[in-house]
Amino acid sequence: MVGNPKRYDRQMEIIMKSGDTMHGKLLAVGTFFKDGIMLHKLQEEGFGAIAADNEREAVRIINDEHIDMLLLERSGHMGYSLHKIIKALLREQGERPFPVILFEDHIHKQAIIEGLEAGANDVVPKSIEAEELLARIRNLLRIFRFENERRNEEVVVGDLSIDPGTRKVNRGEQQISLTVKEFDLLLYLARNANRVCTREEILKNVWDYDFDMGTNVVDVYIRHLRTKMDKGFGKKLIQSIRGVGYKIKEGE
Repeated sequence: MVGNPKRYDRQMEIIMKSGDTMHGKLLAVGTFFKDGIMLHKLQEEGFGAIAADNEREAVRIINDEHIDMLLLERSGHMGYSLHKIIKALLREQGERPFPVILFEDHIHKQAIIEGLEAGANDVVPKSIEAEELLARIRNLLRIFRFENERRNEEVVVGDLSIDPGTRKVNRGEQQISLTVKEFDLLLYLARNANRVCTREEILKNVWDYDFDMGTNVVDVYIRHLRTKMDKGFGKKLIQSIRGVGYKIKEGE
């Protein structure tokens, strides 16, 4: 609970005056937001603010609709458990990442370090001034919207073209149908064209594994991709680097 609700209510009246006001859909998770003061004022300013009491309810909401930002109360979550919660919520909307602001009872150096290392993009005290909170929200929304626009730009490597927005893949004039993971793997390799991507990097960035679990899933999917992508073409698209990983090389 904010120290003085009436004071906070007045603070939230200090609204974004600038012409670059950026609204978005915010999901607030935790009992801290249940009084509704903060969310009500955010809604008044054009934000779509939704509250969830816990992580399970948050997952359901994210499954039902896209969100632009997560406001998360840390409460009793510590260290690795906090990391798992943030990771799990981000995974639900994997194709469109969103920023996370973590709300702490008290701000101190270790709390900030733990929050950022757990995956939060910002760590703030629950008593944060409204004007500062709005500025932080606007800033993160601006950064992530720019990044999401960049992520949806067409990727072209030689005769390969990938449209992340529509998830369409063409090699030359031929459109190729891929599964979700095949597409994600190909897109990752194409975005890192001319660079060797290790199996560990691929597992982390495509399958979201934090460590090598001894699986050969990367090699299996590379074989699936080659079967689809190389059919009817003289040049192999994906090169193997023995004992290291794979790459797509432009111009050869």
